[in-house]
Amino acid sequence: MNSIISHIQIHPQTPSTAIVISRSLADLWGCANGQSIRVELGNKSLITRVVRGKIKGYRIFFHPSMARQLLIPYTGQVRVAFRGKTLKLGPIIGILTTGFTGNPVTPFGVRTFLFKGFIQGGEEEKPITYVFTPDMVDWQNRTISGWYYLHHKNGWQPIVSPFPDVVYERVPNRKAESLSHVQSCLSRLRESYHCKIFNQGFFNKWSIHQLLSNHEITREFIPETVLSPSIGTLHKMLERHSMVYLKPNTGSLGMGIFRITHHPKEGYYCRFHQGTKNVLHRFRSLEKLISHYFGSPQSSRFKKYLVQQGIRLIRHENRPVDFRVHMHKDGSGEWKVVAIASKAAGSGCVTTHVRTGGSILPTDELLAKTFRENARSVEASIRNAAILIARALEEQVNGPLGELGMDMGVDHSGRVWLFEVNSKPGRHIFQHPSYKDAGRKSAKYITDYSLKLAEFI
Repeated sequence: MNSIISHIQIHPQTPSTAIVISRSLADLWGCANGQSIRVELGNKSLITRVVRGKIKGYRIFFHPSMARQLLIPYTGQVRVAFRGKTLKLGPIIGILTTGFTGNPVTPFGVRTFLFKGFIQGGEEEKPITYVFTPDMVDWQNRTISGWYYLHHKNGWQPIVSPFPDVVYERVPNRKAESLSHVQSCLSRLRESYHCKIFNQGFFNKWSIHQLLSNHEITREFIPETVLSPSIGTLHKMLERHSMVYLKPNTGSLGMGIFRITHHPKEGYYCRFHQGTKNVLHRFRSLEKLISHYFGSPQSSRFKKYLVQQGIRLIRHENRPVDFRVHMHKDGSGEWKVVAIASKAAGSGCVTTHVRTGGSILPTDELLAKTFRENARSVEASIRNAAILIARALEEQVNGPLGELGMDMGVDHSGRVWLFEVNSKPGRHIFQHPSYKDAGRKSAKYITDYSLKLAEFI
């Protein structure tokens, strides 16, 4: 459905039983004067007549009563599409989240600025975008009190609106996403109102590992990983790799991760982050290490962990470095690498997360320093691996994917490894001066892919 940008106006002198469209639009769409058409906005629709106006440009006029029936949220430039005697406005993109504060300045707390960035990133495409929570849905009237960022008011405002055509799911954490009213909202929008929902659900580390390690194209990028390991498994993996990571299967943000290294004469060293500190403990035996942190290898907490092969990563100032690869689907449905950000671990830290002392570096400089004339080849290997992984992943998960964050590493030989894939990646890398432009491009891709899903391209 090819779409264009038109100017929408509400005028009391417009006929109450017709819409007035400019001559240019009437000619473009082949609309005859008095022709009957359907007008749709989200889940709202009506049948009306067309009046060809003696107006230049792309303009559509609605009577106030018709605008109220369709719940047109504002006037001005809006994307429109015409096909099969149906005029579709929008599309409406709903960003679903939780954590409404009631504060009109920051209605979604610190995440308000994230959502503002998404909306502003896609403004030039002129969709209708709002942010909402499940509690804002009026199922009886089939409306949503969505929050819009309005430039002419320089702030946020709730407006009763139709259901969205596309939902970008940005529920902030697993606990919120598992709530019954959140799941009910998603399923009703998808199944009863045919909303296209993308990036629904947080990934399970083990499930993703199984998908990718068993795929012929991606298995080469996956470190050896075992779910619910026994003491014997840990011993064998440490014999092979001398370093392993223990990770909670459903964790995020680097929480609860232990790095274990074995020195034949000194025993077992365990590093982890606790509160604001990085901690290092030494144990004579692996059994004592596991018992100290988990109670026993049979404990329910330990069984929720997985053990992963440690990779000897390239380093910056003697600190291990990995890469956050931020990816998006574009308007044609193809995967694009938006940014490859280098992250150096904090001193003595297990992970490269910024909140635990990690720092973000320009990737081109780091690779040039490490691999010299092979730097471009290594970067291309990271990009190619990320796209192969994204394609393999979307073949096997339920629902559309439009955005992914991958934590990847490169060893000293230049081999690329995948450590984790996130369906709701953080955006802290875009705060670095080197990646601000990539951040704006990332926000725009959310709209581009939404237009694709809504068939407005």
